Amino acid sequence: MRQAHLRCALPLLTALLLSGCTDGSAPPSAPTAPGTPAPTTPATQSANWSDPATWGGTLPAAGADVTLPAGKRVVLDVSPPALGGLTIPAGSALEFGRQDLTLSAEWLMVHGELRIGTEARPFTQHARITLTDARPGEDVMGMGDRVIAVMDGTLELHGAPRLPWTRLSQTAPAGSSTLTLEAAPDWVGGDTLTLATTDFNAAQTEQVVVQRVSGNTVTLATPLKYTHWAQDTTHAGLTLSERAEVGLLTRNIVIAASEDASATGLGANTMVMGRSEARVQGVEFTRVGQRGVLRRYPMHFHQLGSQPNSYFRSNSVHASFNRCVTVHGTRDLRVQDNVTYNTLGHCIFLEDGDETGTTITGNLVTLVRRPDSKKGETALLPSDARAAAYWITNPANTVSGNVAAGVQGVGFWYALPEHPTGLGAAHGADIWPRRTPLGTFDRNVAHGTDRGLDVDNGPRPDGTTQATWYAPVTTPADPKSAPVPAHFTRLTAYKNRDHGAWLRGQDLTLSGSVLADNGVGVTFAAHRSGLDGGLLLGETANLGQPESWEATGEGGRSLPRPWDASFPIRGFQFYDGLVTVRGTALGAFTPNAVRPASGLGYLTANAFALNPQNAASGLTWLDGSARVYLPAPKPDKDGDKAATFRDADGTVTGTAGLTVTGSALLRGAPDCTFDAAWNAGVCAGEYARLWLEDVQGGKIGPVLTTNARGDAVSLTGTPDAFKSFSTTVRLGEAYAATPTGASTHLRLGFTDRRPGDTLTLTLPAATEPALYRDWWVDERNRLKKVALGSLGATTGDSYAWENGQLTLKLVVKAGATSATVDVCTTALCK
Repeated sequence: MRQAHLRCALPLLTALLLSGCTDGSAPPSAPTAPGTPAPTTPATQSANWSDPATWGGTLPAAGADVTLPAGKRVVLDVSPPALGGLTIPAGSALEFGRQDLTLSAEWLMVHGELRIGTEARPFTQHARITLTDARPGEDVMGMGDRVIAVMDGTLELHGAPRLPWTRLSQTAPAGSSTLTLEAAPDWVGGDTLTLATTDFNAAQTEQVVVQRVSGNTVTLATPLKYTHWAQDTTHAGLTLSERAEVGLLTRNIVIAASEDASATGLGANTMVMGRSEARVQGVEFTRVGQRGVLRRYPMHFHQLGSQPNSYFRSNSVHASFNRCVTVHGTRDLRVQDNVTYNTLGHCIFLEDGDETGTTITGNLVTLVRRPDSKKGETALLPSDARAAAYWITNPANTVSGNVAAGVQGVGFWYALPEHPTGLGAAHGADIWPRRTPLGTFDRNVAHGTDRGLDVDNGPRPDGTTQATWYAPVTTPADPKSAPVPAHFTRLTAYKNRDHGAWLRGQDLTLSGSVLADNGVGVTFAAHRSGLDGGLLLGETANLGQPESWEATGEGGRSLPRPWDASFPIRGFQFYDGLVTVRGTALGAFTPNAVRPASGLGYLTANAFALNPQNAASGLTWLDGSARVYLPAPKPDKDGDKAATFRDADGTVTGTAGLTVTGSALLRGAPDCTFDAAWNAGVCAGEYARLWLEDVQGGKIGPVLTTNARGDAVSLTGTPDAFKSFSTTVRLGEAYAATPTGASTHLRLGFTDRRPGDTLTLTLPAATEPALYRDWWVDERNRLKKVALGSLGATTGDSYAWENGQLTLKLVVKAGATSATVDVCTTALCK
């Protein structure tokens, strides 16, 4: 798809050459002051559209292709008949007069200036630009059909300042016709609003019409279909605010396609490129974007370079057939205080990965839909099947105070490519988004999505996605340079069907966040990462409505969660790591007859290796909340069988240093206490990860691993090639590993430990092998054979081989965190 994009862009680049070419989580109360606009070349003469002399004696007729006179500022003082095309040449300008006006045309080409109002004096009358399609299939200078095309020009659209959005201050029940708001709006009868879902179902977002406004009370023209919640819950000094957002869609400047676009999906598009600037505020974009067509978006900042003087703020975008705002090859732009509703595919979209310095603040994005093939909708990119409210392809941007509400996909998706894709690939070899330090991610809100925050699944050049390791460093071109921890702060995520947050990478922290009513609060598929502070709640008083539930129990009884009844809801979910949860308050995780629940758990159905040093500390438990639940492991998932974490300070088990484990190999030790409610053992001791693999790629599994008590686990192997096997073991104990297949070169060891730690392991060996320590297959590093009775006195540089059994004493050497031994035939290893 990206390659197709690049091919499509080549004629456009040729055309360019030929042509010479509010911060914070609170809703905004007023537009934020912009920077100083870049100077433009003014038209030298002024003339009225209605004056025949402006046009050489004859006014433009219906259907005509019109070019403004050179060097003139033409004031639109009448609504002309529907035109063909309208060209504003360089040095000329079209300015809307201060009156209600409509301009209809097939397209507008702006090389000069198109102005409605000014920054200092916004337009307060009503203006509408309608793009028609009487001549279908046009391609205006490579910028498409039904387009406002700004090429080396200036776009100045400044509608009346109005309150973009606020929140409910009281719950609005289904059937009610009244909204009570946190702020008294300047909205009026006839205005159209979006009212965000506060449930799991994105489709419970409603479009409503204002009948009248009195203070902070809005009376609607028709009753609500759904209940929209407004409640704050405070625990441990942190507040969960579940209050429906209410956004204004009506604006006094409107850009739209004619009504036929509702059936065709060929909406209006605005494209700004070349040496252009665009300052757009207070504008309503509706019936916009062109379904399934690359580069045809409601607002498209295309390959503009640095744009500190351009912005897109306090606008509304609704009924879009393709995205909301696209920032492509453009830096230092402001996307601020906008409201969107009922849009298709990724909404606020940073395209290739070379877009940096963008400030995305105070936006309200509601009802983002994934393409529906039953409606003839196709995904523009494969990732649009998980449509994101905010698609961020480079972390060096500011994303703060935004809301994603009612999204059939992801709220905030850090989809980081290795290098910029598409047109960005031509100059992006030195740009490494997956290693670039994070700009700002702070005080964002996600609810009614599948996944609130996703730091993973970055795009490949072909547009598909892959698991992505985000590991920011000081010098992104040098992966060995010093790490720069990425702090994602003060996220609020509630009523998300899958996760509140999922982060994959290294040195990542989610801090000061409030996560509630999610399938899983947060998972770190990461290393040296974790949750720092914050509040995790399992189930609030906002239980939701049956319309949002996707499953039923016996006798058709609705389930209180939109997931399978066997799914255990969890607050913090341990995974590989090293990952930690620290200084966090957890509450309202209450098991019931339908499904388990716990504040802490492990990722289920996991086949991959785990770090037994994963740890919890400084936790506060609220209202008798269930603390731990580890489901029974699936037979073919080795990670399930190894689930183990440390209680570093006793705030989970009551005793510092104990380990919670679901492993059948560990929890039967004499000093373990089995907790049936947790389905886990609580044990003393120190733990490590034991691993082995066939270096030659042979099929040696399953591998049966047993301890001296006779407890056993059968390891299937990781699903990449099923040649690597891993489980959790206890230091100081003896284990036996028995592969079912033969190996000519086996490598094994244990990790995540300290110097001097030991482990004893026995393997079957019909013939005496050669053994080498710590990855160095060389005669100078070969282990020596000793009698089995003497092995305990060695320092890990010897082995015993007796009666077809190989016994190793593995010891972590000074300065190391692991011990490794290669076991292979003499002929192979020499």
